[in-house]
Amino acid sequence: MIRSGPQRRAVERNGMAREIVIRISVPDGVNVAVSQGTQQPQQQRPFVERPAPPQPDGYCEEHDMNWKLVPAGVSRTKVDDDGNPKRFNAFWACPSRGCNNKPPRNDDAPQRRSQSALVDISHEQDDLPF
Repeated sequence: MIRSGPQRRAVERNGMAREIVIRISVPDGVNVAVSQGTQQPQQQRPFVERPAPPQPDGYCEEHDMNWKLVPAGVSRTKVDDDGNPKRFNAFWACPSRGCNNKPPRNDDAPQRRSQSALVDISHEQDDLPF
């Protein structure tokens, strides 16, 4: 059984009150919570310190310079929700000031493994060695 009922709310616009009706249909057993417009602050993810990445191949083609390792540290311009400078892990970048080029991703690096341990072992009859 689905319960429904109008939700009435008065809204003031240009000094005049207007009534808005919102109809919500919810199946039995489902809990519905209505907030008064306040939002919960999003939880800030904790900083995870990682080791410096290995030196990438290649160079910045725009400036013809080898990549430079920028050591882990704290940002001079970005702050977290508490007003503290944001931390960052080490990364490789072009040494030329103002250049935003980054080294290409290493395709030889280990990729994230699939969550599935299943392997397709089906074969066509012609593929069998006997």
